[in-house]
Amino acid sequence: RMTDLTIQQASRHAVYVQRFAGHLANMFDPYLAQLQRELKIIMIDAPEGMTDIRRINRLLALYKREAAAIYGEYNSNILLAQLKEFAGDEASWQAVALDKAIDSSSVSLATASTSQAWAAVISEPLVFPDSAGVKMLEPFVKGWESKQVEKVSDIIRTGFVTGRTNAQITQDIAGKGGYLDNQNRKSIKSMVRTATTHTSNLARQATFEANDDVILGYEWVSTLDNRTSSVCKGLDGQIFKNSDTNKRYPPAHPNCRSSTAPVLDARYKLDDSVNTRASRGVEGGQQVNADSTYYGWLKEQGAQGKDGRAFVIDVLGKERGKLFLDGGLSADKFKQLTLDEMFQPIPLDVLRKKQSLQLAFDQIGG
Repeated sequence: RMTDLTIQQASRHAVYVQRFAGHLANMFDPYLAQLQRELKIIMIDAPEGMTDIRRINRLLALYKREAAAIYGEYNSNILLAQLKEFAGDEASWQAVALDKAIDSSSVSLATASTSQAWAAVISEPLVFPDSAGVKMLEPFVKGWESKQVEKVSDIIRTGFVTGRTNAQITQDIAGKGGYLDNQNRKSIKSMVRTATTHTSNLARQATFEANDDVILGYEWVSTLDNRTSSVCKGLDGQIFKNSDTNKRYPPAHPNCRSSTAPVLDARYKLDDSVNTRASRGVEGGQQVNADSTYYGWLKEQGAQGKDGRAFVIDVLGKERGKLFLDGGLSADKFKQLTLDEMFQPIPLDVLRKKQSLQLAFDQIGG
C-alpha cells in the first residue's frame, strides 16, 4: 500500500472540497429566486383554466426558454467559471501536498497548469454504471438542469389538465415549500456536489500524470461513515496503476464524496506511519489509522459489542451484515467478492450463487 500521509491528505482535503461545493450551490439562490419570479409572471398572464393543449404547450415553451436562460447564466457566470478556477487550485494543492509527502530532495515536481487541469476535467466523462449515465461535465450539468425544467413543465401541464387554478399551480411550483424551493434546490445541490467532486479528482489527476516518474497510480479513498454508498465501500483502498485500462474516478454516483490519493514510487516515500483519517462509527467521530480501508474499519465497528453489530447491520443490511460479521470472511475477501469487474456492487442473490461464498452462507444459516 501507499504512504499513509497521502491518504490523510486526501481524506481531509475532501472535506474542504465538499464545503466549496456547498458554497457553489448556495450561489444558485439568486437564480432560484429569478426562476420563481419568471414562473409567477408567466402564470399571472396566463388565462385562467386553460384546457387547450396547444395553448398550454406555448406557455410551457415560454417557461422553458426563460428557465434555460437563467440556468445558462448560472453555469457560465458561476458554476463552470468557478470550477475552472478551482481546477487550477486543486492541481496546485496536489503538487504542494506531494512535496510534503515525498523526499523532494531527490526529485523535481511538476504542477499541472489551470488549462491542463481543466482540459483533464472536461475530457473525462462522469460514469454512473448503475444508471447507465456517461456524460462529459458540461452535458452532465445541462442535462441535469433540463430534467428540472421538464419536471416543472409537467407540474404546470398536470395542473391545467386536472383543473387547478393558476394561483394553485404557482404555489405548487414557486411558493414557499413548492417544487422550486424544495426538490429543485436539493437537486441543484446534488448536481453541484457531483460536478465539484469530478473537478477536484480529475484536476489532481492531471498533477499525478505530470509526475508519472514519481507516481505509479492512485488509490480510491472513501468516507468512513454510515452514509457511504455500496460501490464506494468496496472501492475504498482500490489501487489503479498508470498502466491499467479499466480505471474509475470519483464521483461513482451523484453526491459521491470519495477522493483519490497518489500511489508513490517506494524510492520517494517518507516514514509517516502515524497519520490518520477521520471516521464516524458506533462511538461517533474518531481518528483512525490512515491505512484503514472501509471494510477493515467496519470489521472493527462490528467487534464493539451489540451496538457495533447493530451499526454494521444498519450499514450493510440484515443479510449482508450477517454474512460480513458471521460468515468467516476477512474484510479483504468480503470486498473482493462483493464488487464485480466493473467495480459495481453484486446483488445478494448473485452472491449466494458464488461457490466461494456458499460455505459462509451455510455458516450463518443463510
